[in-house]
Amino acid sequence: MFRRLITAAAMLLVVAAAAPAAAQVGGSGTLKGRAYFDLMKGLSDANEDVLTFAFRRVYFTYDMKMSDTVSGRFRTDIVQATDGRSHVYVKNAYADWKATDRVGLRAGVMGTIVFGEVEEVWAYRAVAKMMEDEFKVRSSSDIGLMGRVRLNDRASVNVMMANGEGYDKPDDGANRKAYEVQGLFAPIPGLTVSGYVGLRGFDTDGDPATTGDQVDATTIDLAAGYAQGPFAVGGSVAMVNDWDGTAGQNAQGISGWGRYTLPNAPLTLLAKIDRFDSNTDVDADQTTYLVAGVDYAAGKGLSIIPNIQWYKVGAADPTTGFLLTFYWKW
Repeated sequence: MFRRLITAAAMLLVVAAAAPAAAQVGGSGTLKGRAYFDLMKGLSDANEDVLTFAFRRVYFTYDMKMSDTVSGRFRTDIVQATDGRSHVYVKNAYADWKATDRVGLRAGVMGTIVFGEVEEVWAYRAVAKMMEDEFKVRSSSDIGLMGRVRLNDRASVNVMMANGEGYDKPDDGANRKAYEVQGLFAPIPGLTVSGYVGLRGFDTDGDPATTGDQVDATTIDLAAGYAQGPFAVGGSVAMVNDWDGTAGQNAQGISGWGRYTLPNAPLTLLAKIDRFDSNTDVDADQTTYLVAGVDYAAGKGLSIIPNIQWYKVGAADPTTGFLLTFYWKW
């Protein structure tokens, strides 16, 4: 039923967008980029001999504006894998159609609708991802269709129908699609609140011709971020039924973070903690992830961020690392 409602909503938005739109020949665009580079030294018994350099991420983004109603984005994602090799993915390649002042349609490879707006308030993806992305509650980008409706100046709704596998995996035709709805609210200046419900299908044997083995994982996510002057705080809660396509296995996570810019100084203190349990029926298997650091704004477009990252799974010994993160954007 949920899947049918989302499909119907997406089709209605396509129809609503089918109003005549003025276009122009040519267009304009802006090229920009950002990169995350780390020097990491292990501080615990498990990784005390580790000293590594890594370009964790490099993004190149080209934003296009073809007319008052048509725009788009192309973004590459260059990832350094554990084997040291760099892999290039297309993270964004979408067209935006502004049908009316309140209704828009997006098609292609795009950011998903779980945590992106609140992550912008956190502002330190270069150091640590949002919990939902870190623990793969949902991929940060996927291929599909998204309808956007602005209800008023303080509320909007996004509806998405997507591949469900993420931007770095092909759509193999199996019925594993994602059907998602997000409500965004800004009740007061500086506060962003996101409520999300999603349904992802899993074909447990990988054969779309086999029937009766479909598992639908349902995700509910609530997130909020508040920024005012030099500080920002936020957090999120996620609950997933049939985690990763395993019937009866439920997962849940909670996250909190904050940052504060010191007055009259190029320094920002930041901290984040995630706690995620991939199987709520099993005791002592939760993962705790703690990050704390200082951002030194060395100059326009460049931050140098020394940070400590602490990672513990269940009763196992924790893993601790010191990272010197260079984050620059242009």
